[in-house]
Amino acid sequence: MTVQIPTYVVSLAGETVRRAHIAEECSKFGIRPVFVDACDMRGIGQEDLQSRSCLPEHKQGKKKRWLKPGELGCALSHLQVYRRMLEQQEEYALILEDDAMFIRDPRPLLDTGRLKALRERVPFDVLIVGYVKTLPQYLPYYYRRIPLKRLATFDLNGETACFGTPWAQYGCGTVAYIATRSAAQKLLNVNTPPRVAADDWLYFEQHGKVRVIHSRPAFVLEALEKLRSTIRCESLGDCLPKWHSWAVRSVKGWVKYFILNYIKKQ
Repeated sequence: MTVQIPTYVVSLAGETVRRAHIAEECSKFGIRPVFVDACDMRGIGQEDLQSRSCLPEHKQGKKKRWLKPGELGCALSHLQVYRRMLEQQEEYALILEDDAMFIRDPRPLLDTGRLKALRERVPFDVLIVGYVKTLPQYLPYYYRRIPLKRLATFDLNGETACFGTPWAQYGCGTVAYIATRSAAQKLLNVNTPPRVAADDWLYFEQHGKVRVIHSRPAFVLEALEKLRSTIRCESLGDCLPKWHSWAVRSVKGWVKYFILNYIKKQ
């Protein structure tokens, strides 16, 4: 019997256009999301910001900084979701942001039985299923540039999905990921009060023992061409590949893939 995991959408209360967008996206696959009102920190003063957060003591140099207002709001919002998961005693949840755009059917992955089977093969706390700052047509380059150490493969309705870890965890956004109950507890422990952005997966891995894996192919991207980010200020052009470094990054990615999968086998 298929049991679909719950879905939460983080969204500012007044963002009617964005809420309509994500509701339509979810309805394509029969997903009934629960909206979680995001914390709006826009316009917050520095003194108030510092009272709600703290400096990341483990970071060095320029990386040891206060969160920006948008980053703080995002972090607080995702922490709200983790608390709800624990209160509801949910083993898994799909967490989306309101600018998420499905690029393939997620339902084969949103089954508790399949996630349990995956977790038995690859113990994980967080499964990244979506990325920010890239467009569908550039995903092959994205995968080539940031390869995974292949830890497990599953057939998802005729399509092979690979699950694994990158060379190093990186800030790939929180537009779409599956969190386990253990992830909710670990993320609350390591980032309350917020000291790093909600997508600082490397920090969470190193200091919170959060086990993060990624799915290839991805199931979600942010709707860059339809909606503007409420946190970042980049233009669409800033999210396009830099062709002067395309070849170099591709070669580096191939080398990393070879090392990850044929040399670092343990």
